[in-house]
Amino acid sequence: TASFTGGEPLLHPEFHRIVAACTARGIPYRFVSNGWHVRRLLPLFDRHPPEAVRLSLSGATEQIHDAERGRGSFRRVLLAVALLTSRRIPATLSIVVDRRDRHQLREAADLAEGLGCVRLHVILPQPVPGSVARDSDLPPEEWMAVRRETEAIAREPGRRTVVALDYGAPFDGPETPCETFALKRIYVDTRGRVCTCCQLSQYGANETEVVADLHHESLASAHRKYVERLRELRAAQAPRPGAGDVFDTLPCIRCARATGKLEWLAAYPSSAWSGAAARPARKLALRQVAPALVVSLLACSSPSGPAPAPAIVFDWSRGGVRSIYRARLDGSDTLRLTS
Repeated sequence: TASFTGGEPLLHPEFHRIVAACTARGIPYRFVSNGWHVRRLLPLFDRHPPEAVRLSLSGATEQIHDAERGRGSFRRVLLAVALLTSRRIPATLSIVVDRRDRHQLREAADLAEGLGCVRLHVILPQPVPGSVARDSDLPPEEWMAVRRETEAIAREPGRRTVVALDYGAPFDGPETPCETFALKRIYVDTRGRVCTCCQLSQYGANETEVVADLHHESLASAHRKYVERLRELRAAQAPRPGAGDVFDTLPCIRCARATGKLEWLAAYPSSAWSGAAARPARKLALRQVAPALVVSLLACSSPSGPAPAPAIVFDWSRGGVRSIYRARLDGSDTLRLTS
């Protein structure tokens, strides 16, 4: 499966051609969207139906959502769900939980159920400079309470929509590996670089997440480096039982600390997240790949032969800089994106 995220992938000028190329080769695709452009692209989705669509919420009510995403955006989400479900395209909602909508978990679950969504994803976001500056992040100590409330809502009798936390929340028991560490997916950024994880890409002040540049080597070669780097990262971010550090209970935060992605938090001593800036006992060696000027070679076949190909995630955002790509499919089952 090819998963398109962002940013807003529906704004990509070549999205039509990319989707058509995927469909021509029998590659299922899905995408994340704010819903704003779904109606405009309905003819495309009628020709090439996506496997699923995930629509983003910043609140379960119009007032809270629109305060973050702009006037009219909540109604666009509702319209997008209606248009997709009328075509039997599975729609899911995801809600980003912070101080502003923390009280709306049940309301979000009821909204998803009422709209006929198959799933509600509950997301506890990593802190970023904007959220820390406005103090909208939940304190890390609150994340376990969100997990337990989400699980309680999911267990309610008669609830048909699946309600579940996205990976990153603390575990109430033994941890299970994320899809990245389980080698179930590969992430490729907008510049054609294999990265360890979408959560680490373009985050913090370094590019330690970059493993290989597909302009200069094959996906098979990059995949070998990817597996080795994940082995190193998994060892570097391993939890330390009894450490008494709340950040050590958050798996994605451990990875960000191990790769030096959170040192900027030291500039916000009043934030509940400032302690995450402290260097962990184990830290991944900083290795960076020289940046490329164009994007190309995103392979959709498995490097190991007949096994099912891992999912490849495309990210169209790049630090606010607009990047335009053209797409074509060559004879070797390779989707090529060229600037």
